[in-house]
Amino acid sequence: MKYDISGFLNVNKPEGCTSHDIVLKLRKSLGIKKIGHSGTLDPFASGVLVTGINEATRLFEYLSSDKTYLAEITFGLSTNTDDITGKITGTTENIPTLREIKKKINLFCGKIKQKPPLFSAVNVEGERAYKLARKDKISLDKLNEKIIEIYSFDILSYENKKLKVKIHASAGTYIRSIARDLGKELQSLAILSSLERTKAGKFTISESINPNLIDSSSLAKYLISPVKVLELEKMHITEEQVKDILFGRQIKIKTSVKTNQLQLLDPNGNLIAVGEVINEDFVRPKKVFVKNES
Repeated sequence: MKYDISGFLNVNKPEGCTSHDIVLKLRKSLGIKKIGHSGTLDPFASGVLVTGINEATRLFEYLSSDKTYLAEITFGLSTNTDDITGKITGTTENIPTLREIKKKINLFCGKIKQKPPLFSAVNVEGERAYKLARKDKISLDKLNEKIIEIYSFDILSYENKKLKVKIHASAGTYIRSIARDLGKELQSLAILSSLERTKAGKFTISESINPNLIDSSSLAKYLISPVKVLELEKMHITEEQVKDILFGRQIKIKTSVKTNQLQLLDPNGNLIAVGEVINEDFVRPKKVFVKNES
C-alpha cells in the first residue's frame, strides 16, 4: 500500500489576496499540485481558510461547515459590492441608534431567506453574477433567495457609524448581504467594512498558520490528520479487510453503528477509506485514499 502525504492545513489568509492565491502559493512552496480549499474568503477579508493536501481535497464534504466571523458594518452608504471595496451607489444621513439596531437583530437569527450580493459567484442563467454585474446587466431582483441559518448574532460595539458584530452562521451565508439587508431594515444604508473568519468547523483562528511559514520542511508540523477533524464515526478494520476495501469489496461489520458513512482505519489508525453502510452487517468502500501496489 502507498500512503501519499495528505491532510488539512489551517491557513490564516491575509487581507488583499484571493483564496486561490493562497492555493497557488502553497502549490509552489510545497511542490504539490493537488491542493484546494473548503470555502472562499473575499480578497478584502482575512482569517481561517481550510486547505486540503492531496487526498484530503476529497474530504471537504465531511468537515463541519458552519463558520464564525468578526465583522464591521458601516452605516450611511451603499456600494455595488455591498462592501468597502465597491463603488459608492448611495449615501444617507439616516444613521440608526444602537437601540434601533438591537430591535432588528432578531430578524437575522435562525433560518432566514437571503439574496447573495450582485458581485458573487452564483450562477444566473449560466453565467456568474459578478460577470453580469461588471457589465451592469443584472439587478438584485434577478437573484434567487436561499435558506441560510444564523446560529448567533452578537453586537460587540457601536461607535462612529461602525457596528462590530460576531456572527456564527451556516455554510453559504454572505455576511455582505447581512450588512446590506440590516441597513435596509433600518431605513438606512450599510456595507461590510471589514471581515475576519475566526472559525470554520473545528478550525480556529488561534491555531491558524501564516501561509509564508508553510513549506516542504515545515509541512509535517502543520498538517492536520483527517481522522482528527472529520465528522464521521471511526471504525478500525483488520489487514485482511483493508485488502478487501482496496479491491472494492464490501466487508462485514462487527459492531453496530449509528451513521450511514464511516471512517475506515487500518490497525495503525491510518485512514483507508470512507465506507458506506449497506445494512447492519456490511460496509462497502465509497472513497478510497490509499493505493494498492501489490
